[in-house]
Amino acid sequence: MLRLAVRAAASSRCQIINLFERKVTETVTKCFQPTIYQYHTITSVLPQQKYTNKLPLLQSSSSTSLLQNVAILQIAQNISRPVTKFSLQKGKRKSVKAVLKRFYRLDWGGWIRTKSGRNKKLWKKSESQKRRLREHVFVNGTQSWLLDKMVTKYWRKPKYYVDDPYEPYHQREEFYITRKKPL
Repeated sequence: MLRLAVRAAASSRCQIINLFERKVTETVTKCFQPTIYQYHTITSVLPQQKYTNKLPLLQSSSSTSLLQNVAILQIAQNISRPVTKFSLQKGKRKSVKAVLKRFYRLDWGGWIRTKSGRNKKLWKKSESQKRRLREHVFVNGTQSWLLDKMVTKYWRKPKYYVDDPYEPYHQREEFYITRKKPL
């Protein structure tokens, strides 16, 4: 009698889990329904299903879970830093151009960037806010380490420019590791 009750409870629990997985898969299927403007995104991930309204890999089934779904795993694998470790021509590591455009490396290893939104909706910002937006800010240590890995050795070396506006910031004498002059 007790065994029958345990089996009934286990089977109902499995039915609840299967029902939950089916609902979650149906929700994901609804989220991935393509519109007219999303065909180029879906075809880049799944090129064989160019003009369908539903993606067959995202159909609901009670035996598969979301982590076993091939389409979701393909989308998750495409998220990465765009670092080229070995180029096709010479086999060398390449710098990420977006890092070189958005950030500037100081000689002591720090990276600076401009504040976001500095050119947006200036008509509604006060003068003090515009002045604060023109300032540059440092990135933290983790981001500096990541940015150093995303550029080549050439960009990590000190650069010397005529009338460099960042010249006073290239030395960091108050910190004992980056100090050049002795105490």
